[in-house]
Amino acid sequence: MKKLFFFLLIGLLTLLVACGDDEGQSSDNKEDENKEGEMNHEDMENDSLTPVEVEVLTEDQVSLSEVTLEAKVTHGGEPVEEADEVMFEVWKKGDKENSKKVEGTYTEDGIYEASFNFEEAGTYEMYAHVTAVSQHVMPKHEFEVKE
Repeated sequence: MKKLFFFLLIGLLTLLVACGDDEGQSSDNKEDENKEGEMNHEDMENDSLTPVEVEVLTEDQVSLSEVTLEAKVTHGGEPVEEADEVMFEVWKKGDKENSKKVEGTYTEDGIYEASFNFEEAGTYEMYAHVTAVSQHVMPKHEFEVKE
């Protein structure tokens, strides 16, 4: 029983000494760490509170042919140049289960584009799936494809 008590006492002292080492840092280092942590936390909080905005630039009427699908992505009024993903999902109205997806590529000033070939006239719907700044936005756009 004395041996068990002795080992527990040694373990407890080791734990206290190990935890005490962190407290031994100079106050300057701790302040710098806290400032960095606070700045990063504030930046993250500001990013997550500011919504990503997506404006679909594709016209309401397009011709039956290859069309450029476009969306402008901004965050806090600034263009987003490096979105995690921009995907255009297109389907003929009433036939979403047969939707097709094309990946958008960055061109300039927050604008992402993808080419899509329409083979049939009609009313189409599209989601512009955008993932940026840890947010996912997917505005829906409806347009007519005319011959």
